[in-house]
Amino acid sequence: MKKASIAGVLVLLFLWLRGVELFFTESTLFGLKNLDITGNGGLSQDEVLKLADLRLKQNIFKIDLGDIERKIEKDQRVKSVETYRILPGKVAIRIEEKKPDLILNLSPQLCGLSLEGEIIPLREGEAYDLPIVNGIKFRSFKPYSRAEEPKIEEALAFYKAVREKLPEFLDQISEIDLEDKDNLVVILVKSGARIFFGTGDFQKKIERFVWLEKASVVEECSYLDFRFRDQVIFKGAKKSL
Repeated sequence: MKKASIAGVLVLLFLWLRGVELFFTESTLFGLKNLDITGNGGLSQDEVLKLADLRLKQNIFKIDLGDIERKIEKDQRVKSVETYRILPGKVAIRIEEKKPDLILNLSPQLCGLSLEGEIIPLREGEAYDLPIVNGIKFRSFKPYSRAEEPKIEEALAFYKAVREKLPEFLDQISEIDLEDKDNLVVILVKSGARIFFGTGDFQKKIERFVWLEKASVVEECSYLDFRFRDQVIFKGAKKSL
């Protein structure tokens, strides 16, 4: 008798669950009525819709959100995508587009460069307050491809060292000059001071720079040289160390 009761309860539970499933997956209440798309500065909403292959009135519980993310991420302009269902009839798509961390001066042309070394086209009419990398010979780099160039790798190594050790210093950098392949030179925004970092071992050099900045020496200098192992040469400071 008990087994029959348990079987009956299980049947009722199954039918209830099946009914709930049908309600959510077949009811017009949960048909897709609108999309909430954000982060698509370079992609138009129509482009996002086409990439996602979404249609209005689709039941939002039958939409494979993971599949939508994979489809949109295939676009070379997109870095990452997140999607959410918002009851009763909305799907939210949050897009992070690829953005430049540096500007490459390939005179007469400018292009963006990501932390991953990828060429990012600059959007017409948009202002970019980023350090400019000079000294790279003109090449027609393919958009959204990796820039295979030793000087660019050097600039990225320096940028990553600063970002790790002293991220606030990035806002002070106007230019990163690579004209001399054996010497990376940084030019500051406010003072125009030139800082010589040589090549390689940037983390240790940034640590020495941090020490000088804490001693309030950097802001008074017109010239700093970190190319020597055991010393820093600087000019223009009013105080001695």
